[in-house]
Order: sequence, then structure tokens, then C-alpha cells
Amino acid sequence: MKKESFGWKMAKCSEAAYMDGKTAKPLYKGLGFNRHKYFDKNGAQAHVAYDNEWFVLSFRGTEVKSWSDIKADLNVDSIIAKYSYGKVHKGFEKEVDKLWVDVRDYVLKQCKDRKLIVTGHSLGASMATIVAARLKTAGWNVNGLYTYGSPRVGNESFKKSLDIPHYRFVNNSDDVTKMPFYHWGYRHHGELRYINHDGVVELGTNVWKRAWDRLKGRWDGFKNKDYFDGLSDHSITGYADNLLEYVEEVVDENS
Repeated sequence: MKKESFGWKMAKCSEAAYMDGKTAKPLYKGLGFNRHKYFDKNGAQAHVAYDNEWFVLSFRGTEVKSWSDIKADLNVDSIIAKYSYGKVHKGFEKEVDKLWVDVRDYVLKQCKDRKLIVTGHSLGASMATIVAARLKTAGWNVNGLYTYGSPRVGNESFKKSLDIPHYRFVNNSDDVTKMPFYHWGYRHHGELRYINHDGVVELGTNVWKRAWDRLKGRWDGFKNKDYFDGLSDHSITGYADNLLEYVEEVVDENS
């Protein structure tokens, strides 16, 4: 399976992570995962979906009506990362702590020789990154980390320690991906998959080309009276839709 098509599948897993266990289970089944486990503890939520080959951990992103999520996003102090290396965002780390023991024990019990993937959107992407780092440090072979609209999670030491295949998707003008600020010591990790304003995934695009493309995206949004384009581009549904269109386009052109 192409990385891009798998990227769409993981985006759908991240989208399903916003739902409760009963609602999400048939969605994961529709993606080919016939087994499912839901974790919900003190406002933090995660899903495990798996089949005979893949074992996917999906973490829920920020719910705008959840004060717990908002506090986590705003708690931008960095602290020493638990069970890994470097420093990470304090709010993100505390959200992971709520679920860590339950998720770790379930991985230990059920993952076995399956390929382990960790994914999430927004706050969920940050949590996925920290969990992937902890699992890697504990000796697990994390086969892939797929994040969508992820904020910066940790400092340079954390970034360098995270020796995991990481596909970091950014949708055009998504403002959340610019936080917390670089000059606060936070760094992005992973191989950038940039979705331009036409919905096409670009690899290795230089910073000036991306800046120009984002300007065009914001201008298009302004013309369409979308005055908050940077927030609109953060939607996980937008990520999934763009990746589906990209996959279909690639398949059609190469069939």
C-alpha cells in the first residue's frame, strides 16, 4: 500500500478517534480493523483498532467544548519527558499520563507481532508523538507515526531522540502547526507531507514555496468569505478529504 493511501487511512482513524467507542467501532471495522478497544479517562480518549497485521493507536484531538483539552493546549511550559528523552509540552504530557498505563498494558497484551502504528490529529497528534516516543524507549518497534495538524511537541533533544518513521501532514494554512512558537524552543519532528491549497500532497517543498502557497490559500479563503482560513484548514475532515482526492488522482493516473 502506498504511503499516501495509508496516510488517508490513518487520517480516517484519527477522525474516528473523536467519537465514542460505540460510534467509532463500525467506522474502524469499515477501514478493515475487526477488533477494537476504547479508552476514556478524565477527558483523554484513545482507540485501538487492529487486525492480523496492523495494530493502530488513535488519539483524540482537541474538543473545543472540553475545558480539559483547552487547559492542555494552553499549558505550554516544557518539562522533562517521562519514559523518553528531552523536554516536551507540559499540557500534552499530562494528557498522555491519563491513558498511558492502560494503553501500554493493552499494547503489551495484544500487539504481539503486529505492525504498530500511532496516529492522531491536533492535540491527538501531540499525544501520539509522545506515546510513540515512550513505546520506542520501552523497546517496541513503532513501525510508523502518522500525525495531522500537529503542534510542535518537544525540544531539539526530544526531536533527535525520536528515531521513528514519522509522516507529518500539514494542510496548507493550518495555524495550529505553527504553535508553540519556535523561539520558545519547540521543534517539529518527522517527514513533512505538505498539502497545498489545491489539495495536492507535496514532499520536500521549500519554505518560501510553502509561504507563497499559504498566501494563495488565505486569499482564496478571503474571497470565499472564510476569514479564518488558518483554522478551517485544521479540520481533520479536510485532511482526510484532501488525501482521499490525492489517492484517487494517483490511482487514476497510474491505472
